[in-house]
Amino acid sequence: MQGDPKAEVRAFVERWRVAGARLAELRREELRSVEVAAVIESLSGAFEATLDGPVRTSSGLVEQQAIFSRIRHARPVSPGG
Repeated sequence: MQGDPKAEVRAFVERWRVAGARLAELRREELRSVEVAAVIESLSGAFEATLDGPVRTSSGLVEQQAIFSRIRHARPVSPGG
């Protein structure tokens, strides 16, 4: 037989409260130990890659929607969906 559902929910919430506090503490510890220069260096290639090629004048959303429209109109839709 199961115990009191309200007590189980309270215990669950309490476990997550404690876990949340511990996770926040771990996050703070990790952030304090980050070597910022090393992280910046590791990301420099990604930043430099954005400089290659032509400057984009749009996000590509319009082109994406045009492709979806062509696909939608090219395939017949079955009666069920």
